[in-house]
Amino acid sequence: MLITFEGIDGCGKSTQAQLLYERLQTQGIDSMLIREPGGTQLSEHVRGLVLEHRFERPLTAEAELMLFAAARAQLVREVILPALHQNTVVICDRFTDSTIAYQGYGRQLPLEHVEHICKLASADLEPDLTFLLDVPMDVAVARRKQKGDDRI
Repeated sequence: MLITFEGIDGCGKSTQAQLLYERLQTQGIDSMLIREPGGTQLSEHVRGLVLEHRFERPLTAEAELMLFAAARAQLVREVILPALHQNTVVICDRFTDSTIAYQGYGRQLPLEHVEHICKLASADLEPDLTFLLDVPMDVAVARRKQKGDDRI
């Protein structure tokens, strides 16, 4: 089973994903917790690259989309699909919905292109369950200020 957590920055995705993972572990359910981008050597490098602020020019929306897609393609094939084949519950902090929201709507890339790239990168894998967390914007902003902003 693939379970994803989605929502704006500061809504509590990471916290809730961690709590679910811990609960499943206490119940003896084979599970893993991963984040996007991340979870593989390549995907963690992509995460670092996206977070890097030393570029002479900002990343284009298209380059950003492709980097996230590359990280996801590696994560799906190297970690998620093998885990699912072993009946491991995979809990993922962000997945394709975030890409559609941030790169499609946020960066105003054509949705049909973003959705196509998401399908390719994810091997047409869709979550069995997605939790969309919603908090008032002022709460999310206050939480982000405590942690500090980043590109992701």
